[in-house]
Amino acid sequence: MYRTLRIQPMRELVSMQNSMDRLLNTFFDADERTSFDTISPRVDMKQDENNIYVKMTIPGVNPDDIQISVAENILTVKAEVKEEKSEKDEKSAYEIREHTWSSYYREISLPSEVEADKAKADYENGVLKLELPKAEIVKPKMISINAVKKGS
Repeated sequence: MYRTLRIQPMRELVSMQNSMDRLLNTFFDADERTSFDTISPRVDMKQDENNIYVKMTIPGVNPDDIQISVAENILTVKAEVKEEKSEKDEKSAYEIREHTWSSYYREISLPSEVEADKAKADYENGVLKLELPKAEIVKPKMISINAVKKGS
């Protein structure tokens, strides 16, 4: 029994581009995205005919502190984990403190244009799920040719 091998070169190129973006952002960007207290969250992305689906792990964040934007096929997600302070914390010293109060930042190249105003975002148990509707592709228009007869 034979299996058909389906090659999708654009998917491979987008995956390679995302990997290179992560690598270059890690080593060469000097702005807020790559500061030591900024985390690049893990992402799963898939698509069908109508939508692009993105799942991103961002634990410990209040949904109101998540910013999502799309510009020129680049999805940007920013979030900040804010430290909760109380009077009790000020009166006692930590013996061990391993929790970090950091921010998340991630840019992803999308495989096609999306209609950001129709996007849906859900956040549950530290996981952000996005449903991004693909933009309608402009279909080519046929132009008819009128034959001109000489001498008429």
